[in-house]
Amino acid sequence: MSYTPKHFRLPEGGVLRKDSAPGALPYVFSEAIAIAVNVALATHRPLLVSGDPGCGKSRLADAVAALKGWGLLSKTITSRTRLETLTAEVDQLRRLNDAQAGRLGGAAPDADPQAAATARRPDGYYLNPGIFWWAFDPDGARLRGLKEPEARLHQALLDYPGQRPEGKATGTVLLIDEIDKAEPDLPNDLLEPLDRRRFDLPDGYLAQHDDGPRSWVEAPPPDALRLLTIITTNGERELPPAFLRRCVQLPIPNPDEDELVKIARHHYPEGDADRIRAVARIVHQFRDPARKLQRRPPGTAELLDAVAACEELGIQVSDDPASVWSHIERAVLTKDQDLWQALRGTAG
Repeated sequence: MSYTPKHFRLPEGGVLRKDSAPGALPYVFSEAIAIAVNVALATHRPLLVSGDPGCGKSRLADAVAALKGWGLLSKTITSRTRLETLTAEVDQLRRLNDAQAGRLGGAAPDADPQAAATARRPDGYYLNPGIFWWAFDPDGARLRGLKEPEARLHQALLDYPGQRPEGKATGTVLLIDEIDKAEPDLPNDLLEPLDRRRFDLPDGYLAQHDDGPRSWVEAPPPDALRLLTIITTNGERELPPAFLRRCVQLPIPNPDEDELVKIARHHYPEGDADRIRAVARIVHQFRDPARKLQRRPPGTAELLDAVAACEELGIQVSDDPASVWSHIERAVLTKDQDLWQALRGTAG
């Protein structure tokens, strides 16, 4: 690789190895990936990573966090995810239970002043900070927007919901995984937190700051907040143009056979080289026939699972349809009996 990023340091050969950072898994950076990450860091824009399932989109966030020594926050999107899930939402059930138990503001004072204060819980007690709040203002999220003495009195302090390196992290990688699973309105709802790095709290709720309470949460200026937002999509739904305009885009193509071998060798450096090559060849051969059948082809994740099974169990790749390997093909690579039979009739 001839490209040298300015905003992060690529490992030797563009490969993040297991011993490169605590808890890191191997990751192979292509020049296109390195350039896109560098541009996203330079422009303070979210990085939209697209590609087939299992091609390494989500793992890129882990790899960048490991290389930068940053914390990692992540949220996998579903059809039930709303903007409030990612910013701040009110725990209405807990609030209702406390109202019925007389612990909501206005309860009769207790003989014990501290018990009486605890009984009248503040509004912020019922706020659940989402990953944007943790990314923009981790101290405020930990306190649910309350002042620290009040948060401690009501036992409202929260633990950091992501991964942090040992010591103090100097920045954050924020992963929003599988945005195409969301309802159509969510990508546009994210424009304010992504573009302006701020969001409004639910109506009637305030967060305490040194200059007074605010009805919103906002991040420090980009130069003061080190943040990389990585958003992934499998391409199952078209994303709004306004959303796409605000992103640096990175399509990750499926690796060819040699690239599959390289990836597997870095994950299993002591593995059988011939067997790894044989597995990679089959994964590569299965792709085009699977697409013609309009089925998802095996990806890098399936390759690594198949290699792991072979290495752990001592299984050899075989053309025999009655072999143990044939069960690995069905259980790990195709995960579908009819698809396997169709591929075995066309892939050889």
